Amino acid sequence: MAGIALRDLYMKSPISVQQWMTSLYGMKLWQERYGRTYANELVVLANRSKEKEVVEADQLKRLNAFLQFCETHNTYYQRLFKENDITLPLNSIEDLKRIPVLEKETVRKTPDIHSNIKIDILGRTGGTTGASLQVHFTKEDYQKRMAHVDFFKAQHGFRKGMKRASFTGRAICDPNQEKPIFWRYNRPLHQLLLSLYHIKPETIPHYVAALNAFKPVVLDSAPSAMIELAKYIKENQIQLEFQLLAIFPTSETITPQGRALLEEAFQAPVFDQYASSEGAPILTECSHGNMHLHHETGVIEPYGEDGEILVTSFTTHGTPLIRYRIGDRMKIGEGTCACGQGGTYVTSIEGRESNYVLTPDQRKIYEGDLTTVVRSLPNSVIQTQYRQSDVYHIELKYVPDRERFKPEHEEILKHELELLFGKEVEITLTPVQSIPRGPNGKIIVIDKTA
Repeated sequence: MAGIALRDLYMKSPISVQQWMTSLYGMKLWQERYGRTYANELVVLANRSKEKEVVEADQLKRLNAFLQFCETHNTYYQRLFKENDITLPLNSIEDLKRIPVLEKETVRKTPDIHSNIKIDILGRTGGTTGASLQVHFTKEDYQKRMAHVDFFKAQHGFRKGMKRASFTGRAICDPNQEKPIFWRYNRPLHQLLLSLYHIKPETIPHYVAALNAFKPVVLDSAPSAMIELAKYIKENQIQLEFQLLAIFPTSETITPQGRALLEEAFQAPVFDQYASSEGAPILTECSHGNMHLHHETGVIEPYGEDGEILVTSFTTHGTPLIRYRIGDRMKIGEGTCACGQGGTYVTSIEGRESNYVLTPDQRKIYEGDLTTVVRSLPNSVIQTQYRQSDVYHIELKYVPDRERFKPEHEEILKHELELLFGKEVEITLTPVQSIPRGPNGKIIVIDKTA
């Protein structure tokens, strides 16, 4: 509840104070993301080999080190390895299949899935199904992940300290704010944070003006938000006053049409990436359009016949993810990519949607942002689904965990939704026993059959 009180204080503060609080939070992020581990990992990446045999040997070595850590410091995996006669070290990546699949529900409901070590960072996610999930990270894991992301961006000219503009799903502005300043500046990270929730036809000119004034070197965001601006820029033949090095989409699958529109409007190349709030292994796009697994961060393996994958992440020592059923689908490439990089690569990523619901003032709230409303809850909501009969009414169906869900959690949910939609939208919260799955086996976060 302390987090809710701080959020309320932020929302009630003048914009100048909000700017200061944003930078204060940026200082915290700087301390978490950058340090000795970050610097050391960059050195490792600068000297990595492209040879298939070297990559595979290094990946196996890292896998065994991670599994041995889990056997020593994690009660859940100690028990699991013993029950399934898992003897370490493994002889090959294929031997990983002897370990049972890890379901989201197991992570959500099993206290001893978290390692008995000092935890520096608590991560919260709504996931692709809208289930509230808490995961633990060490500062070392967090810094390694940041090093991989920054290494990827550096290949395209962007380096730490340069200006970047990011569209964020965090509530950084009051939903009913009248003053057209729908962004906040994170000074320590040289980052202009732009609110996703205030983008609509009449506010887009303000966003474009803010970008022209800030002159970022790169853009990063869910592509759906950037595409809204790109459409406006192209239709109105606006001349931008800055030149981007690159655009880095996150969270959602970007279509070829969306990529082409972004590149035309912003006159900059698009380079895709993949990770997750839970801490999945990192994939980044090469010059041939394929997504390469950073083998230092984990293993990706096919599961079933419809493209679903399992992930094992070496940067999840706080809450180890071994053969984790993350819910995404990928097409894994065969042989070696034309770019010459050995190891696993992916030709397409499926399952990340850009669906949305509308507010009365025609703002779009995207699916990825709707799933985050459960982040403030202590793993007490299993799944969520939204139904919208019209722009003034939104219904949230949720499956509560009967052992953990408390009456005050409904008030937290309603509070979070009011931050997204504003007080003029009537919000109905409906507890249900289950939410049906769609034809592809995934939960439909936004049900548009209403």
